[in-house]
Amino acid sequence: MSDQKSILKSTIIQYGLIYGGLSVVFSIMLLIMDMHYQGGSLQNWTGLIIMVGSITFAQIAYRKLNDGYLNLSEAMKIGLGVTVIGILIAIVYGWFQATILDPTQIERATEFAINQAIDQNPEMTDEMITMTREWIEWGSSPGISTAFALGFGLLFGSIVSLITGLIVKKSRPN
Repeated sequence: MSDQKSILKSTIIQYGLIYGGLSVVFSIMLLIMDMHYQGGSLQNWTGLIIMVGSITFAQIAYRKLNDGYLNLSEAMKIGLGVTVIGILIAIVYGWFQATILDPTQIERATEFAINQAIDQNPEMTDEMITMTREWIEWGSSPGISTAFALGFGLLFGSIVSLITGLIVKKSRPN
């Protein structure tokens, strides 16, 4: 039984590092292309694909190492473990990027978001623009953005882990 636990732990660490590494590589690519502050659906979908792939491959790898069996509980542990490690790596790199590599990133992201809001709603008053700026700055603070990243990451990681776990699981015969 302890062998299964060590396999589970090593699988979580290995694929969590892969998830975090792929997230960092994608972030570096966006930084090089000067698209790192814009957000958008392409970035969101790519991040989700990296998450789903990392969790799924981790669950499949564990199942292969576990005599071809994986129950839903193990699948959930793997998925959430991979998610936590990957997100923590991405958060650390994100703050390194925002403070060292591009200290203007948050300001540029704020201006980009405000310009997008004005383009979508040209009737925005100065008061609405100021309020929008304050909300963006509040959400960009280290504590709030970290909490959101962890919260949403764990939410999506749980959903992905459940769905992929239901697909990948294979119960031991009774």
